[in-house]
Amino acid sequence: MSCEQISADPQVLPEIHPANLIPFIRAPKLLMHGRDDEACRLKSEAEPLQKLMREPKRLVFYDGGHMPKLEFLVPTINNWLDETMGPVNRR
Repeated sequence: MSCEQISADPQVLPEIHPANLIPFIRAPKLLMHGRDDEACRLKSEAEPLQKLMREPKRLVFYDGGHMPKLEFLVPTINNWLDETMGPVNRR
């Protein structure tokens, strides 16, 4: 879900607005936010989104803009999945 989808839109019915549905998501949630992200502002968009979410959730910061580099993205997601879902059984 993008930051733009969460922003208030008077054309969207409250029953289907993403901000009203976020508290019902039960799966683990990992939010990654670039320190220099201009597309999704931290204080007005990312932090309010995270506050609406239930646990387990985590907000991770990386150096860069809107899209993290794969060198950061892959290990971060793998570690999060191992922590929340359990490690992969490798034979």
